[in-house]
Amino acid sequence: MTADKRKQPRMSGNNRAAVIYIAAGAPPIMCTVADISDGGAGLTFVSIAGIPNTFKLEIKGETKGRSCKVAWKKEPHRMGVAFDPEATA
Repeated sequence: MTADKRKQPRMSGNNRAAVIYIAAGAPPIMCTVADISDGGAGLTFVSIAGIPNTFKLEIKGETKGRSCKVAWKKEPHRMGVAFDPEATA
């Protein structure tokens, strides 16, 4: 059994709808939030191909967007991100 190395406990994201914005003028990319913590989230996409290492995440029902950095990718649909508290979303 592998030990959980997360810094903060994750809670279910209840597959909430979310959108990422990768660049000005680029179309938004839809995803769902599989799990979330104060420090990051697990996201599910139709495909993670072409998604850059940094982007803005907006979760449906929340008023503030979050700047994200990719922590890990699992082809072809899953990605883990760390929220960047230093960046302005």
